[in-house]
Amino acid sequence: MTFGGIIAIFIAIWIYRTAVEHKTGKALYWVAGSFIVFLAVQFIMIKFNLMIIETFDTDINSDYDTAGGLKNRENSDTAGLQSGAGGTLIGIIFEFLPWVVPFFVVAIVRQLYMLKQSFNFMGLFDGLKEMFISIKD
Repeated sequence: MTFGGIIAIFIAIWIYRTAVEHKTGKALYWVAGSFIVFLAVQFIMIKFNLMIIETFDTDINSDYDTAGGLKNRENSDTAGLQSGAGGTLIGIIFEFLPWVVPFFVVAIVRQLYMLKQSFNFMGLFDGLKEMFISIKD
């Protein structure tokens, strides 16, 4: 969650700079609103990840149990969606999903409602480069 907090701080700086530069008014309200949207979508994505994992999580079959294997799936991390080589990729996706999706949602809200522009994928990230340059200086 530390990385998510850092992303939230960068989003707050980004939204504040955008609100001040474009004179949208009530910059702190935009920052607070974007932070609430970020946390809400992050919470939803964490619950979504858990739902997917629980949906595809399977018990170890009875053949494994009779062969002297583990009796409880809670004691095994080899069953279910995240097993095997593909499970590593799925695990990485599940780790990044709660940070990436809220960022895109905040970027869309920023573009459509704060700046009142039409949706443009390249326009979602306007101002990020300038923000990082100003932080560096």
